[in-house]
Amino acid sequence: MLIELIREKPAKSGAVRSKVKIDGDFFGYGLENSAYMFPNGIYTLYGRTSPKFGRNKVYINVPGRSNIMFHGGNTADQTTGCVLVAANRDGETISGDLSDELFNVVDAAANRGEGVALEARDDNTKLIFALGVIGAIGVYLLNKKR
Repeated sequence: MLIELIREKPAKSGAVRSKVKIDGDFFGYGLENSAYMFPNGIYTLYGRTSPKFGRNKVYINVPGRSNIMFHGGNTADQTTGCVLVAANRDGETISGDLSDELFNVVDAAANRGEGVALEARDDNTKLIFALGVIGAIGVYLLNKKR
């Protein structure tokens, strides 16, 4: 499974809007703070219970950073490196937290033995990652410490 985080150009406010796709299908909208966002690239994912939120979240394995995850929120000032993920977007505001749904989709894929990776890229960048190489660079291994 490939999760794509397709980033738009940062707004003057520092909000970075994005679309989140799963295996090429639209899933929801993302929102980040440009001052804290992690670089474009390919990342492995893992799941665990968030001490802050007390619920299962999908974490992004960003080298040199910790506790970077997908979680709910509405504005870019509500994140310091994480990706807010939601069903609705109005300008630089999102709503309808989809982080639990994302965890369930990723958890189901892991339970089927599928590899899962995240590709973060700019909107104007062509897809540089093929599903066939997920196993070659790493797979999602769900941390069962829930």
